[in-house]
Amino acid sequence: MPEIKVGEVTLYYDDQGSGDPIVFLHGFTLDRRMWRRQMEYFSPKYRVIAYDSRGHGKSCCPESGYSRGDRVEDLRNFTKGLHLDKFHLVGLSMGGATALGYAIDYPETLMSLTLVDTAAGGYSPPPKYRDFREQAMTIGVEKTKRLWIRSTLFYYINRNEELRQELKEIISGHCGLLWLDPKRGKYKDRDDVTLADGIKLPTMIFVGDKDRFFIPLAKILHEKIADSEIDIVPDVGHMLNMEAPERFNFRFEQFLERVVSKSKD
Repeated sequence: MPEIKVGEVTLYYDDQGSGDPIVFLHGFTLDRRMWRRQMEYFSPKYRVIAYDSRGHGKSCCPESGYSRGDRVEDLRNFTKGLHLDKFHLVGLSMGGATALGYAIDYPETLMSLTLVDTAAGGYSPPPKYRDFREQAMTIGVEKTKRLWIRSTLFYYINRNEELRQELKEIISGHCGLLWLDPKRGKYKDRDDVTLADGIKLPTMIFVGDKDRFFIPLAKILHEKIADSEIDIVPDVGHMLNMEAPERFNFRFEQFLERVVSKSKD
């Protein structure tokens, strides 16, 4: 698996296929493997790239530097390092927040933007959403990971045990230093939700109708981003592309084809 030096961090990535590039960004405590179904599906027609964000997967884990702004600049330097002049960008949850911030800062480099069960700078989830920083500070990273796994994957018990085990394996490899970042909670968090109304890119928004924390944000962004499309997928939670890969792949492929068709008009 290739790696690339991006500023002070080294990022590991998968790079398959040829054609117009698609860059996939994963969610918090996950890694590039969450996109394997999409990598397999789209690589015959596109160049598909997924990397481990700093502090995730096989990429390095600095003690600090985990703000959305840091991730945006990592993405910019990563794509410049791969000589990607223009590409389709897809992000889920934390990766969606990165993608949204990147689209605001560097729209000229994008062919399209796709947000999946996305978070966003400036948007606070409901109070019941737990951060787990306090637990990591008091009981340590390994015990906190077990709590995080039990809490976040509880939804899949008796729904999709195979997916729960897959996610558990990915999260178990997470280094956990994001929780211990001394600047966590102190970074300046730009209001990307307000700035989203300046996005003029072809934009697709996916959200599961069981994703109660982030479905309100998906609807807000759909209203703000002109001519955006939204797909609210029934009986699906936060990991939409993994829970309903056939639906996601089909609808995302249709969106890409519309983007290409409009670019030729």
